[in-house]
Amino acid sequence: MDEYYAPQSKELKEIDKMQREFAIDDFGASANPFQHQTEALKARIFHGANAVEFSFFGAGKSEDKRFTPGAFGSRERRDMLELAEFNKVDTSTHATVGIQGLSGLDQGRFDEQKRKGAIDEVKRAIHFAAEATTGGAIVFHSGEAPRPLYSEFARYKKEDEARFQLYPTEKEEEVHYLVDPVTKEIKMGVKENIPIAIPVPKTDEKGNIVYLRDQNGEYIIDKTFEPYDKIHHGKVPVYQYDEKTGDIAVDTVTFKEYREKREEETKKQGKPITKDFRTEVIKEFFQWQQTLQLQYSYGFGLQAERDYSDALKRREKIIDTLNFYKEMQTKIPKEDWWKVKKISQRDAYKHGNLYIPPGTEDPIEYLEDELIQNDRRLAYGRELALSGRRQATDQLKMIDRSELIDDYAVRMSGKSMGELGVYAWQKQNEAKKEFENGKRPYALKNDLFISPENLFPETYGAHPDELKILVENGRKEMAKELQEFYGKGKKEAEKIAEKHIKATIDIGHMNVWRKYFMAKKGESLESRDKRFNKWLLTKTKDLVDKGIVGHIHVNDNFGFNDEHLSVGDGNAPIKEFLEQAKSAGLKDFIVESSGVNPMRALPDAWDALGSPIYHMHVPGGGGDGTFSDVWHSYFGKTEKPRYIVGSYSPSADFKGAPFYSGLDLEGLQYFDNG
Repeated sequence: MDEYYAPQSKELKEIDKMQREFAIDDFGASANPFQHQTEALKARIFHGANAVEFSFFGAGKSEDKRFTPGAFGSRERRDMLELAEFNKVDTSTHATVGIQGLSGLDQGRFDEQKRKGAIDEVKRAIHFAAEATTGGAIVFHSGEAPRPLYSEFARYKKEDEARFQLYPTEKEEEVHYLVDPVTKEIKMGVKENIPIAIPVPKTDEKGNIVYLRDQNGEYIIDKTFEPYDKIHHGKVPVYQYDEKTGDIAVDTVTFKEYREKREEETKKQGKPITKDFRTEVIKEFFQWQQTLQLQYSYGFGLQAERDYSDALKRREKIIDTLNFYKEMQTKIPKEDWWKVKKISQRDAYKHGNLYIPPGTEDPIEYLEDELIQNDRRLAYGRELALSGRRQATDQLKMIDRSELIDDYAVRMSGKSMGELGVYAWQKQNEAKKEFENGKRPYALKNDLFISPENLFPETYGAHPDELKILVENGRKEMAKELQEFYGKGKKEAEKIAEKHIKATIDIGHMNVWRKYFMAKKGESLESRDKRFNKWLLTKTKDLVDKGIVGHIHVNDNFGFNDEHLSVGDGNAPIKEFLEQAKSAGLKDFIVESSGVNPMRALPDAWDALGSPIYHMHVPGGGGDGTFSDVWHSYFGKTEKPRYIVGSYSPSADFKGAPFYSGLDLEGLQYFDNG
């Protein structure tokens, strides 16, 4: 009898689901982003995916092989929707990879126009999802800002906890960036090991700093610095100096030394080392870094103010003396005026504490010219005085309002996500009305939700704790907007926000944290990897259990980079993670492929996770074939056969795998009848 590979019936598939933890219907696949998305959808349906995620690499206007959601019009979107519905396949959307984060991060600053551009790209994907998909996730990459790893995930943790550092010397060299929320410029901030010179204040016998006092014994307060000075509160320290040279004594201090001293003081007071405290310490040190320039600007302004004041006083003398000579001129006959000139040329002449220098031909002409020059000096001095004080004040205000870069980025990203969550909610309501009015052939099967995805460890949003913060902040902003602009109650608004903002966990991206995971002293690679896997699964469980996660990307790597290997070909704890997610009720698993394995990624995942695609049954043969026998045969091909096969084939070479069994059409009745 000819070999006959019969696909499982629906009933047998259900049995397989019961027998195995993962079955073929548990997994979807990402569409080829460089292909027309209708054709890409059809290809994945042919592969046997239960869900397909549309993928876009283009941004702005579509280019060849870099499509955007806007490249597909209403009719094509309807085709995609109907193709998915006919084949009982769920579809979701991945917004362009051309954006990274929603904070507006640009080169050296945060840019509102760039943030708006990122928001619009995700809105395009939401608009597409509402018309072309069955609903579900609209994924976009996180990556809100650079931030150090050691301070965030190692410095304040014990050695037996999970700790990370970006490079071996990061502990000594890491940079803490600050942002001016007004100009949105990123300041260099402070670096751990860069020293600055700080004047050494005098101290009394009790070790207290000595400050300047007035004649009444009261502290002299500098009103300009007082609102911003967190150390001296506007009081002017008396500095140690060398009585012979007059040089002020200075100490060289690094941020590391200053930070450790401040932390020690705080611990003695029984206070915790919180992030708010660390931010304050960074800003204090940043202020000290800026002191030289600040004092120069401020001192320059003070000197200009003194010059301006002196010029005003001289102006009064010039005018007084000029009036004196003019009055004298009216009283002296013209023919005798030469005598006054002669005196001026021979001797310095004083009137009202103003001297007319010897050699002056005419005191009136001299004084009139002096008045013109005085006006110029006043204008120049006034501008310098105002400029110096303004620069000093502006610098003080900038330092005072500065934020750590990740704090600012999270705030901006939260606003962006709130806006996008509301848009997804609106588009879902619109799709519902269109279905009810007969303008849409199918209702949305799943809620539309925006979904930030953890990207790479080097930027904010990749760590599980950061991903949770992004989602929670986005939900808060969305709930706030729903209450303020749409009249929703607090509880209803929060419930809607939870439904429309959920995270995407990419297990491959999560595994890249492995290369930054710090080993314990003397720890073996095997022990380190086990400890890392435990950390990863603990963190993902926290996200899943708290309802943060709504979508999952499945791919593998060796912990060095995001290679998108097939499941089981790397060292990510994928099976344990999927078991964890499935037990929590999640079922939205998308297997992502790469340029190396586009046809293999999905069946490789089934193979690695012990799920059959089609049961290999040979009637009368008494045995099963292997998984590879199936998917390496005709399965998964997207082209039609090029030859006639079966009993009508030109030769026996075209009978059997990878073509068909060779059984003629009439013979099928035998199996249909039992």
